[in-house]
Amino acid sequence: MAKKRRRRSRRSAIMPVRRDTLGAPPGTLSVGPGAKAPTLRLLAYGPSALDERRIGNVSEIQRGTAPVTWVDVEGTGDAETFRQLGELFGLHPLALEDAIHLHQRPKVDEYGATAFIALRMPASGEHLELEQLGIFLGHDFVVTVVNRDNPCLEVIRERLRQARGRVRNAGADYLAYAIADAVVDSYFPLFERYSDLLDQVESQIPQLVDRRGVAEIYAVRHDLHALRRILWPTREAIAQLARGEGGPITPETRTFLRDCHDHTIQLLDLLEGCRDLAASLMELHASSVSLRMNEVMKVLTLIATIFIPLSFITGLYGMNFDTSVSPLNMPELHWRHGYPFALGLMLLTAGGLLGYFWRKGWLTSGGARRAATRAEEEGPSP
Repeated sequence: MAKKRRRRSRRSAIMPVRRDTLGAPPGTLSVGPGAKAPTLRLLAYGPSALDERRIGNVSEIQRGTAPVTWVDVEGTGDAETFRQLGELFGLHPLALEDAIHLHQRPKVDEYGATAFIALRMPASGEHLELEQLGIFLGHDFVVTVVNRDNPCLEVIRERLRQARGRVRNAGADYLAYAIADAVVDSYFPLFERYSDLLDQVESQIPQLVDRRGVAEIYAVRHDLHALRRILWPTREAIAQLARGEGGPITPETRTFLRDCHDHTIQLLDLLEGCRDLAASLMELHASSVSLRMNEVMKVLTLIATIFIPLSFITGLYGMNFDTSVSPLNMPELHWRHGYPFALGLMLLTAGGLLGYFWRKGWLTSGGARRAATRAEEEGPSP
């Protein structure tokens, strides 16, 4: 029962299930049970200055004080906060609803001068856990919505603090690209880990004859299947941003988005490679188990073959013929050394069979292969 609960929780961590109120009109901001209360971080910056601070409510945000305003919202447990953000930045109610409900597939929705980008990013941890990242993009602002902080966002914040790269000198659309690119790049270490794990399992295949080896491979295949359902729409979302016209994204930023799109294609290539390797390992594991079973059956067959003539000898001398009626009725029963003779006959028969099996190479692993190689080296008999 506990195992079923762990499996269910792991599945929901990869793709959360929507549990909003049934029958509610579109754009309704309903907070799910157990949602975390939001905390807001404001980053207002330009080429020469950066103002980063925690804020208590939306009223502390002042648009127009800096070329770019980035509001990072961590937590979705207060619908009123999102209503205020929607009023301040002119965000569409449907986009706000999608940002609060953490079940979205990667996509891009354009609403005139603003756009909503939904992505999924891997969380740090031993098991695969994908978290939703909502990005609202306007001409001079970016609003990100996450359920909890992620290293992808901290990387961009550090670049802003250190004034590295183009992000401080570019507009809000470049900031959105930088965040999306960090999310896409965060999948590469994940595939490196899966590749190393599969290589490790491959080297242990001859020893993995129980269910543990199968469980490891199945766990990787399960994660790869979940990643495939995420990366394909991610590729389409980035492609939509790269090939679009107008809106809050400039042609210069679309050039960088095309590079990000190339990264998603590389991820899909890595994904398919890992899936093929996992499938091959499953077949290799099945072949290894079958080979081990054949070895066991061979040993049992050889043992049974040895005992067949021994059973015949035992049965032959176990027949109850009256030796007083005819001298031909088992005269060995009256021999002085009849019993040792019978035992010796059995040992000789068993030894002969063992010698024959050894000559054929059936008693050692790979013996038949060595015997065939030896026959090829000797060549055909004249």
